[in-house]
Amino acid sequence: MRETVKFYPSLREETIRVVVVHPGKFLLPELGEELGRYAERKLGERKVEIIKGARVAGYDGSVVKLTDGTSIPATTLIWTAGVKPSAAIESLDYKKERGRLLVNEYLAVPGVRGLWAAGDCAAVPDGYETRDFFPTTAQHGLREGIRAAKNIEAAIVGRPLKPFVFTTLGQLATIGRRTGVAMVFGFKFSGFIAWAMWRSIYLAKLPGLDKKLRVMMDWTLDLLFGREIVQMITLRDIQALSDRLARIRAQTKRGSKEQTSLATNIRSS
Repeated sequence: MRETVKFYPSLREETIRVVVVHPGKFLLPELGEELGRYAERKLGERKVEIIKGARVAGYDGSVVKLTDGTSIPATTLIWTAGVKPSAAIESLDYKKERGRLLVNEYLAVPGVRGLWAAGDCAAVPDGYETRDFFPTTAQHGLREGIRAAKNIEAAIVGRPLKPFVFTTLGQLATIGRRTGVAMVFGFKFSGFIAWAMWRSIYLAKLPGLDKKLRVMMDWTLDLLFGREIVQMITLRDIQALSDRLARIRAQTKRGSKEQTSLATNIRSS
């Protein structure tokens, strides 16, 4: 964001403020404290402010309010709340864990015959790796779906069920400027090599050779000529801007009414 300021004479870098709010003690807890602290340090070097131990309590279109009482003026709010189970799960009157159906090691809901769950809708116990629950990532969800399907088939034909067993392959994250963090098979990586690993895995997961070539070409041009700062405006962007302006007008109108009411009371007294 700061690199694009030089293309806009009316903007100054001092007017740009980026704040990351995280409820934990360090960023990226899934990757461990060491890599989380590394990510914080790199973001801090780029003048990104980090507030830890707090959550977003509200946003009125111009001010973000945190649970610790902090108020942050902001016209842009990016919310990353994680994965949420399907709304259909809420109506089911069965035991849940963090909004997800609690299942056993066979991905079946205990006490309910014929009810199975996997992926984002299921809290799958991990009794050997973390002794908590498996994370709701793609690598786990895909394999849970396969195991659930095979256990359903086994239950129909009368074969023994098999538990879901899987060791996390690894987790990666990019933190911008060709820098990343990664935990793969227990080994920690950071910096450019972690960023390259993240891009390689992302590229490998893309379906179709044509998409892989398009993305690879775009990334190569990005390395040679820098990032493209032009953005295409969509109808969704226009709607979002209209909603924001409507909120600002409503706040201004409400503030004017309050001032008028206060002035009236003063004259009356």
